[in-house]
Amino acid sequence: MIKDTELREFRPTVRYQNGEGITIQTVQEAIKDCSMKMGIPVAFTRDQVKSGGLFNSSTEDCLVMYHPEHERDYFRFCIRVKRQGVYAFVSINDFGQSKQMNKANTTEFLKQDRAGKDVSYKIGSMIGQGLRTLGSSKTKLEDEKNYYHCIFDIFDEIVS
Repeated sequence: MIKDTELREFRPTVRYQNGEGITIQTVQEAIKDCSMKMGIPVAFTRDQVKSGGLFNSSTEDCLVMYHPEHERDYFRFCIRVKRQGVYAFVSINDFGQSKQMNKANTTEFLKQDRAGKDVSYKIGSMIGQGLRTLGSSKTKLEDEKNYYHCIFDIFDEIVS
């Protein structure tokens, strides 16, 4: 179960007039076909998004897409199809954590934090940065960012 508060907008919701044929299944097939054509690995699972509190909660079915070799260390994508009359609305959010992005963000934050500080603070901050960013890799970070660019291209091709 995914909490709606965990979701971030990856791209704006797309509205389709006469969208009766658009379902989670048809979106999954379109993504699968496009990703195979582009040689980009994707995997899917079904889940639900929970909204609201204890007394007014609701759930909505969704498709979760992720990199099959990085299910827990790359961001994942939540795809939902909502209906209103003859319209279909396809929304794509990202959620989860990225180890490499977190380490890169920590490095950048600590660099900015050290500006204008005394030498002892800078040394302590550098030691802390080394511990918090242990295992970071510029190559892995670049590979991950490139993957997201490819995913954005897939969505541009099928959800527009």
